[in-house]
Amino acid sequence: MKHVDIESRRKSILSAVVDSYVDTATPVGSRAISQRFRYTISPATIRNVMADLEEMGLIMHPHTSAGRVPTDKGYRFYVDSLLEPEHLTKEEESIINKLIHQAGNDIDYIMQNASKAISIIANVVGIVLTPRLKRSIFKHIELFNIDDSRILAVIVTTSGFIKNSIMDIEEGITKQELAHITEFLNSELEGISLGEIKSYLTRKLLEERDSFYTFLKRATDILSIPGLFRADDHLYFEGAACIMSHPEFTDIRKAKLFLRACEDKKGLLNLLNEDMERDGIKIHIGKENVDSEMQDCSVVTCNYKINGTIVSAIAAIGPTRMEYGKVISVLKYISHELGKELENLG
Repeated sequence: MKHVDIESRRKSILSAVVDSYVDTATPVGSRAISQRFRYTISPATIRNVMADLEEMGLIMHPHTSAGRVPTDKGYRFYVDSLLEPEHLTKEEESIINKLIHQAGNDIDYIMQNASKAISIIANVVGIVLTPRLKRSIFKHIELFNIDDSRILAVIVTTSGFIKNSIMDIEEGITKQELAHITEFLNSELEGISLGEIKSYLTRKLLEERDSFYTFLKRATDILSIPGLFRADDHLYFEGAACIMSHPEFTDIRKAKLFLRACEDKKGLLNLLNEDMERDGIKIHIGKENVDSEMQDCSVVTCNYKINGTIVSAIAAIGPTRMEYGKVISVLKYISHELGKELENLG
């Protein structure tokens, strides 16, 4: 029983230190914690427990203060074991809904507004990665004769994304033949992800041994246009300026590192691509980040889905002293609403 009480006290006091530091951005002394537990835990016990927490590496003394601040290890324990869910207010939900659902049919505008919503509600940098084209679901294709030796292919996905490419052909193809191929592809490929189309048609080719083989081969060749199923990843950012209001970034060196990290497209893409494969919220705290420029920050990510299929991810970047409960709630809500809006476009 005594062991349980000690462990429970450690958790309660660590939670109080984290909450206080997140609120005030100033090191937390035992006196401030004593006021919170005035009638349940004695000041002497609080001092002893805080000493234990420091010895365990969960809190530390900054160089210029007698108070303590959470370490990366302390934040990790907090988010994994102590964090309470935080519900968004109706007003916050309304702001998000207005930004995402009243952006019209402009995909760029929707993505930018989603990143803006993350930043506004959570006071962090909001990041949204466009849906991966190969994960998108085929909806429709149009094929056009440009001239005797070139064809234009236009693919539309269920999320409203449009990709087009031009193909050079050695053998001429009539408008009637192209219309038949278009009709076949629209009928055959509906509901298939773009990343699966090539293997699907290849299997169909292996099954065919009659006159339909030539027709199917031409259709497959058209969908082999270089670059048709490739698209550059695009990251939408909002909030890099307002993040400078956090006390951590009054240090010019830290501010420059933070801005440089936000500009590191490759590093962020690698992180989002890796996290995208796993459902739920992923949190990278301080030195858990591989990129040295991100080691004064926390990155929280969440994938989003269209019609139940994971297509991409969103993220929040801020100081390790962030409101993790609020950030998690914001990302979960925006992930759901963004996926829903993209489904509606389809």
